[in-house]
Amino acid sequence: MPPTNKPSAAPAPGLSWVQEAGEALLWPRLLRVPALAARPQRVVLGAFLLLVIGAIGSVRLPWRDEQLPPILDAVVGAKLAALSDLWAGVLALSPRAVAAGLARVLTDASSVALTDYPIEALLLGVPMLVAGSVLAGAVCRSVACEFSQEITLPWTRQLAFALQRWRSMVGVLVLPWAIVGVIALILAGAGFLCFNGIPGPELLGGLLFGLAVLLGLAAVLCTIAATLAWPMLVPAVACEGTDAIDAAGRALAYALARPIRLLAYLAVAGAVCLAASTVAVAVADGATDFARASASAWVSDRGVAEIAGAATGRVMPGDGAEPVGALAETSGAMVAFWGSCLRVVAGGYIVSMVLTAGTLIYLFMRQICDGQHYAELWTPGEIERSFAAALGRKTGSPDGPTPADPDLDPDD
Repeated sequence: MPPTNKPSAAPAPGLSWVQEAGEALLWPRLLRVPALAARPQRVVLGAFLLLVIGAIGSVRLPWRDEQLPPILDAVVGAKLAALSDLWAGVLALSPRAVAAGLARVLTDASSVALTDYPIEALLLGVPMLVAGSVLAGAVCRSVACEFSQEITLPWTRQLAFALQRWRSMVGVLVLPWAIVGVIALILAGAGFLCFNGIPGPELLGGLLFGLAVLLGLAAVLCTIAATLAWPMLVPAVACEGTDAIDAAGRALAYALARPIRLLAYLAVAGAVCLAASTVAVAVADGATDFARASASAWVSDRGVAEIAGAATGRVMPGDGAEPVGALAETSGAMVAFWGSCLRVVAGGYIVSMVLTAGTLIYLFMRQICDGQHYAELWTPGEIERSFAAALGRKTGSPDGPTPADPDLDPDD
């Protein structure tokens, strides 16, 4: 199906707030995020992403201390603690505390993973990164096709698109932080060589320390840009079909070129996603609580415990320490399982919303910075079709270009 919302002419690059208002405001389109994210195929992909990452991240290596939590719990705990410190600094109106909290948000999780879980970071972190990137890329491509081209394709096609570009999907997430890491290693190596008590290298290190400051500035700017551009990294690959270097360069350049505009879009998308997430979690918990309360109305304490998922111990609460059989334990576990299903669906919906918002923000920032309308979307084989069309015009061939298929490579 050809696109129906592509404009006749793209606006000029560097669109200002006034020009955007004259063309058509972009930010109200972010209100479509909850509806776009609610497509069943995206919710399922989001839920599968959570399940895969949760399953891999919860694996315990046999030689590790049993008291040590799994890597996923430790990393998420470090991130939540850092966010708590950041929020406390915001509430206290303390710039120093905010800066310290932001630094912890950016570094604590990575520090915990690399310091306390180096083996798990390699054996488990890499599969989690690959699986998460591919599934996220499938959701972003699906959103881009529907929003830009008004085309809805099966989830298998979108997943195949992401699988074909898994290296770019992974690389675009790793590349900005790899740059910062390389700069840190260069500075650490230079410090080791120049400041170890040898007079000559010490003098040279002092003279050239200005270069170290410049490299530090580059690392800080890259960190800021990568933090702001994080929601746009995977969408850049999904929308452009390019490699990791080009996609990361686009996203980082947009973040540095229009940071205020990007922050405004992130604020609107964040508010919309927060409101929709609250409703989704409330509906999921409300449905589960209603089912449990209604099913418990006419049963004994033993049945109440099973319905509540509490029949997993050796005694049944509230029943005079009555022994619990294997059947009751199994029943309680099954009830707990079904009770968590809607939570997983709600989590998948939240993941889908985050990825949907990132895709729309990337398309809007591309239009703001490059003047390329959000309705323009790269499709596999586009270069070949354009070349064939140009060759046909040059040779006078009556055959025009074939319609674009958003997710099918020419070799398919």
